[in-house]
Amino acid sequence: MFMQADYCIPCMLKMSVEIIRGVTKDEKQVRKFMTDILKIKALRWEKVAITPPEVARDVWFRMQQFSSIEDPLRATKAEQNKKALKIYPFIKEILHESSDPILEALKFAIAGNSIDAMLDAKRGMDSKIIKLLSSINVKDVEVLKRRFKKAKKIVYFTDNCGEIVFDRLLIERIKEVYNSQVTAVTRTVPILNDAIMEEALSIGLGEVTMVIENGIQEPLPGTILSKVSPEIKAAVEESDLIISKGGGNYETLTEEESLKGRITYLFQAKCYPYCRIHNVPLGALIVYNN
Repeated sequence: MFMQADYCIPCMLKMSVEIIRGVTKDEKQVRKFMTDILKIKALRWEKVAITPPEVARDVWFRMQQFSSIEDPLRATKAEQNKKALKIYPFIKEILHESSDPILEALKFAIAGNSIDAMLDAKRGMDSKIIKLLSSINVKDVEVLKRRFKKAKKIVYFTDNCGEIVFDRLLIERIKEVYNSQVTAVTRTVPILNDAIMEEALSIGLGEVTMVIENGIQEPLPGTILSKVSPEIKAAVEESDLIISKGGGNYETLTEEESLKGRITYLFQAKCYPYCRIHNVPLGALIVYNN
């Protein structure tokens, strides 16, 4: 999915301001940084055939040069994982008691980072999270279940810290119910709040399945197959099913024609272009079987 000027550019600029303000409180430096990133052609709508993750990469490069910090969100990511791990036992209990643990695990994995903010001190679910979890299309889930049933080898592209804890829960259920071989893939290079290998292992993902890096040697919050390692290319080619988590992977992997027919995208409709494409309300949980 290529950049859409009316929504992607404002979103990218907002994200950039938030990140740089986490690095410096000097508003003059913030303005200097923002002036610099406005030189990026895609943010001036002078380059349109480019995906949002590629633009985010270009912004990140400039941020690294500006701040001399490789991973400015490192502490934020650690906190996201810490919060998610606190409610991990509660969610696991829900799945254990459910008559349809795959459906429930999918809901929590897609909702990801929205969950911890909506659980009260007693670890009960409020009306917001109940509404969020009920927004999933059950018919699409049934299609995915049939794909799971046929798949012996699955490649699972992970996304953010925090939500990767719920990816672990989903992968546990997939292996338990379908006895599939699942390979989880993380980023190699830190970018935004996406999980790298170290962070995936810190939440115990390596205890339940094989985890490998994507091999992309640049801060790209998505997956472009021409840039991944030979190991990932081989795993993708040999897989029966590919699970793509999050918006960044969706925006890049939908450009890969070779994956059509054996890839399912799991993400939340966090912006209006997603809503428009999939005809869902803002915030809905999407299972897109391409």
